Amino acid sequence: MFQEPTLTARPIDPAEPVFSLKEITELDVAEIIGSLKNSKAKDVHGLDTNIIKLCKESLLLPITHMVNLSFKQKYVPLSWKMATVTPIFKSGDSSNIGNYRPISILPVVSKVAEKWVTKLINEHLNKDHSLLHPMQFGFREHHSTEFANCLFIEKIKHMLDSNPCVGAVFLDLKKAFDTVNHEILLSKLTYLNFSMDAIQWIKSYLEFRKQCVCINGVKSTLLDVPVGLPQGSILGPLLFSMYINDLLNTCGNVEFQMYADDAVIFTSAKNIHEAASILTSALVPVNEWLSKSCLLLNTTKTVCMMFTKQPLDIKHSGIFLEGQELEIVSKFKYLGVTLDSTLSFKSHIKKISNTVKFNLNTVILNKYDHS
Repeated sequence: MFQEPTLTARPIDPAEPVFSLKEITELDVAEIIGSLKNSKAKDVHGLDTNIIKLCKESLLLPITHMVNLSFKQKYVPLSWKMATVTPIFKSGDSSNIGNYRPISILPVVSKVAEKWVTKLINEHLNKDHSLLHPMQFGFREHHSTEFANCLFIEKIKHMLDSNPCVGAVFLDLKKAFDTVNHEILLSKLTYLNFSMDAIQWIKSYLEFRKQCVCINGVKSTLLDVPVGLPQGSILGPLLFSMYINDLLNTCGNVEFQMYADDAVIFTSAKNIHEAASILTSALVPVNEWLSKSCLLLNTTKTVCMMFTKQPLDIKHSGIFLEGQELEIVSKFKYLGVTLDSTLSFKSHIKKISNTVKFNLNTVILNKYDHS
């Protein structure tokens, strides 16, 4: 259950950089439209990226005017906040709704405003590197998944040089983007020195959103989306990074690293029992923070790993969350890399090797089919 959120706001500190929305120029709009990915996927209004790119010269002036008017009035038009969701089948039982991935298509014109605001926010955050936690890697310039993985692995190796064991808990948040509380998010933006005009615009961006489902070209009626961040949006992931940023400050006795909602806490210890005890204690404030922020841990997918120089046969993690023991695993895919308990990377190398062999065989077969 979520706790009732306690909302606080901080007055703007004029001594620090203040985030405000700056006007966009036609040159900026042209650059943003050019950077959009080519796509024939149509939004709720029947437009796609290819059409906007084809008619770019004619649309520069009206789009520039609309975006700047939106900033001036601190209002995001309702027509920019309607999404078309197409369920894409992954695998398994086609009658199980859980086996579909929702792909959300947002209005093309709104992407121009979102890209510009995202650029402005990143510039603001980069002016003061203390605004975002250094161990928050999600959706930040020069903070790739590769960089996050390298840092995590090097820290584990360094810890194992001085202690025989490093325990880690890979946290899985349940539908994190879909449960973000708008009031809490707007409150957090005051601590990042956002102006009230900027906060009012973001408030308008978040509220009164709607979506419909499209299957085989047939659309459902539009339904309200009162909570969460817009799926498939450009601005949403950055807003999430700011929303969850202070989670990293909840427990100072363990290491904490995040890439968006992919989080891991870890600690070195003399043995696995000590590591389990430390991590169990660390999970208490983490879970409390998540509850207050209207986010939930998925205990069935939150798993543990004990890193050691020699492989150990560990049956139970000894790490508990709300009285439930978390699953212990010998390998885990973190940010695209399959880690094993001794950091041998054998599983990852084998998987990459098999993928390469499959792709090579496909190329060879296609070559003979067309010869």
